[in-house]
Parts: sequence; C-alpha cells; structure tokens
Amino acid sequence: MIINEFTPLAKSLVTRLQAIDYESLPISDYNKEYIRRIVPVLPYYMEIYARCLSYGTRSITCPLSETTLIDYGGGNGFLSILAKAIGIGQVIYIDLNPLSVEAVKIIGREADLIPSLVLKGDSSTLTAYCLKHEIRPHLLISTDVIEHIYNLQPFFADLHALNPTMQMVFTTASTPYNPVVKRRLHRFMQACETGSLEDPNYFTLRKQFLLYSYPHLTAEEIELWATHTRGLTYPDMCLAVESGQLPHPTDPYNTCNPETGNWAERILPINAYRQITSPYSYTLTISKGFYNIHRQSPLKAFFFRLLNSMIRYTGSLSLRISPFLFIKIRL
Repeated sequence: MIINEFTPLAKSLVTRLQAIDYESLPISDYNKEYIRRIVPVLPYYMEIYARCLSYGTRSITCPLSETTLIDYGGGNGFLSILAKAIGIGQVIYIDLNPLSVEAVKIIGREADLIPSLVLKGDSSTLTAYCLKHEIRPHLLISTDVIEHIYNLQPFFADLHALNPTMQMVFTTASTPYNPVVKRRLHRFMQACETGSLEDPNYFTLRKQFLLYSYPHLTAEEIELWATHTRGLTYPDMCLAVESGQLPHPTDPYNTCNPETGNWAERILPINAYRQITSPYSYTLTISKGFYNIHRQSPLKAFFFRLLNSMIRYTGSLSLRISPFLFIKIRL
C-alpha cells in the first residue's frame, strides 16, 4: 500500500475518534448504528480518506490553508474531520440525510474539528450555495456515493458549473473488474429487486405504482412494464408508459429504488463514466484500492498484506482483485 504524507496524521486522529463515547451523544440511532460498524475499522477508512486527500491535493497549487474542499455525501463526517486536521482552510460538508447533517455537527464538536460549513442537499444545492456566495472549491471528494446517484449527467453539470477546474476524487466499491465483488453485489441487487432485502422490494414498488397510476393496463401489461422499468424512478416510469416506449435495461442487475432513485450499488463500466464526463473535457483515471490489514488475526493480516502487495505490483491484472477503485477526474 502507498504510504502518503497524510497517513501518520490520520493514524493519530483515529485514536481521538475511537475514544469518543458515541452512545452518549445526542445523535440518531441510525447514526449510532453506522458508527458502531465503522469505528472498529476506522484505521482502514482513515487510510482511504488520506489517500483521497493525497490524490486530490497533488495538483492544487495554493497552500492547504487556502484550499476549499467539498466532502460530498459525507455521512458522519470523518473525512471532513481529517481534512480539517491536516489544515485545509475551508471544508464544506454536504449530505442529503438530515440525520447525518445533525450528527456531523455534534461529532465535529466532540473532536474539536468542525467543518467550516454544513449543508443538507444534493449537487444542485451545493452549486446554488457556492455560486451565490462566490465560493470556488478546489477539490471535491466523495466516498462510496457515486454508485448511488440516479442521474450522473446533471450531477457533473452541477459540479462543472461550480468550478470547471475543480479536482474530483471518488471511491466506489462497485468495481466492474473484480468478479468476486460483482457476484456479491449482483446477489444484493437481486435481493433488492425481487427478494426480501427491501420490503416491499423494488419490483413490487413499481408494480404497485403502475396498478395505481394506470388502472387501464391489463395484468400482463403491468407485469411487463414493471419488469422493463427497472432502474427508473416514478416520474421516468410515467414518461416511458405515456410514450409507449418500452425501456430495455442494458444491465441485467442494476436496479434502483423507484421512489428515491437511489441505485443499489450500481456497477458501471469505467468507459461509461468517461462518456458522462466527456462533454466537459475532463480526464478520468482510476487507481486501485486496497484491503484492510488492521486485523486481530495475524494470519488474516498477513493474507491481506499479501493481497495489497499483489495489487500494488502486478499491474492492470490486479484490478481483478482490487476491492474498490479510486476515480480521479480533472481537466
């Protein structure tokens, strides 16, 4: 694994964050449950955040103290906290979940590292705010979010309007290369689509919507439209039905919640990301992720260190064993 300049500070920050009594904080049960899962593996996540910061700041010419960073879809804010700890001047946190927006303020106070600005919303909210207040961010980092965004075209249009020269670093565990990851995610998608992981599942949600919205359709037509509108939200389903154009999803697994548009860990080919960002003349490159070596079992720690060495030294073939990807986008 690459050891970069932010890793030692990230390691020291882990100790501070793990010492916080999150159960006593006035945050939601949703956030407490998430934190229970992430705090034991926080060293691993901090290394990922440090790598994102290293990639993102390499080509920024201004000092860190004059840099503006967007933590997009920041969850409980640990990336924002690390960014403040390394001395980034302005850290803007944004998330759609109001529970996370409240939690990051409380956790930031406990860590004495509060984001400069906390926003609730999406890319349009972010862009409107920054343009209104004449803020031109230098860097946007978003971890495990891009695979959930319903429509990436307006998302990147918003970011380009925000600042055409802004550096962007994303991570995604929805890698199109690793067959083991793909099989696991395909099972997850099937469970969301027609299984019991979501109740009601996404197919049932679409079917219920069609039954209510288009009572003139026959049972066979409802079944057909419910199947072929996989990956569409309710408004886009209406557009399809009313146009009479039966959609044909190109991927046999990708599916989203039709109410929210939240994709179930959508897997896209890297060329799809390149096509989406090509109108803005961006350059898109990928880097391989790495495994968590912070294991109680010495044998497991050794095994994952070995995998990380293979990822680092075996070239493009090691994409097939990388657990996630870094996607770097810039002019």
